Parts: sequence; C-alpha cells; structure tokens
Amino acid sequence: MTRLRLFDLAPSPNNVKVRLALGYKGIAYERVPVDPADRAPILEATGQPLTPAIEHTLGEGVTVRLFDSGAILRYLDANFPDTPRLFSADRQTMGAIERAELRVRTEIQPCIGRIFGQFFAPSVDASECAAASAALHAATAEIEERLSEADTLVGDTITAADVTCAPFVQYGRLTANDWPEGSIQRFFAEHLALGPDRERTRAWAARLHEFDR
Repeated sequence: MTRLRLFDLAPSPNNVKVRLALGYKGIAYERVPVDPADRAPILEATGQPLTPAIEHTLGEGVTVRLFDSGAILRYLDANFPDTPRLFSADRQTMGAIERAELRVRTEIQPCIGRIFGQFFAPSVDASECAAASAALHAATAEIEERLSEADTLVGDTITAADVTCAPFVQYGRLTANDWPEGSIQRFFAEHLALGPDRERTRAWAARLHEFDR
C-alpha cells in the first residue's frame, strides 16, 4: 500500500501550490504540519528545512522523499499518470506552461515577498506596500486579458501554470474581516491590493482555491 505525506507550512503560497495540485488530481495524502520555529521533522525527513516536501512510501521498503514545489508537481504528474495532467505532451504547450512558471517567480512572487518582509519588519513601510500592490496590479494585466477569452492560463484545462500562479495572486484578494487579528492573512488583506479591473483574475483564483482541501 502506498502512502503520500505532505510536509506543509499552511500559509506559504508554494505549499498551497502543491495542495492545489493534489486536490485537482484527487490524490489522497496525509498532511504533516510544519512549525516554522521547529523544522526538526522536515530536516529528519529530507535533510533540509524548507517546505513543501513530500514523502511517498511505495511499499517493500521503498520511499521517495522530495522537496521544491516545482519538482513535486512534476513528480506527481509523472507518477500519477491516471490523474488530470498539469503538464503537456505537446512541446509548445509545455513551453508556455514553463514560461508562466518563470513569470510567477520573476514578476508575481516578488510582490508577495515584499509584503512578507513587511510583516516581519519592526514597522510597516506604507510606500513599500503601495509599491508591491502597484507591481502586482501590473503583473496581472496579462492574466486578466487572457481570462477574458479563456478560463485557464494555458490551453483549455488547468495546468501547472494555474496552480503555480493562483496561490500568489490569492494574497492580493483577501478580505480583512475573514481573518483574525495578527494573522499573516489579515496583514496581507490590509496591506496588499490586487487593484481595480481584476475581476476575472479574482474569480479565477477563487476557483482554483476550491481544490485546497
């Protein structure tokens, strides 16, 4: 009998990314919460402190351990071939997916990183938050345009492009009253805004997050 465990730091977009992939594929897994202040369990399992990571027990003493969210998505696609695919057999489509992944890392993820930095700063720099919001708004213009003619970022089904991008965009559409005081989600809701004319982007991110089960 196989068993899949996910070492998970819940608020992290890269962790959400893997949970969305697992939910979309319908793969059962055991969630192992990781305490940010105590990384001993994930260090013991993978030899490094970062999440997400998976431990896939295949039986007969064979266990695969893997970290890095992008690597995990590729592992899931290669090893659960009867589930909905995140990548493509078509080279052009595959290239489009990988370009979308790169764009998230270089344009969208840094916006979220700036607000994470403000959360841990001694005091909030309002100009830095405003700049991060403006950058996120600009970075999602192409997404909004794409969603005016399609439901997904690449092709006509959900791909790794969607599950990679949505967890970061999600932080720009949170509502403060939905989260307790002091939570990182509340902080994002109060200090990062996706901005106007992003209705399709908001709806798309909400649809993707229905797979976070």
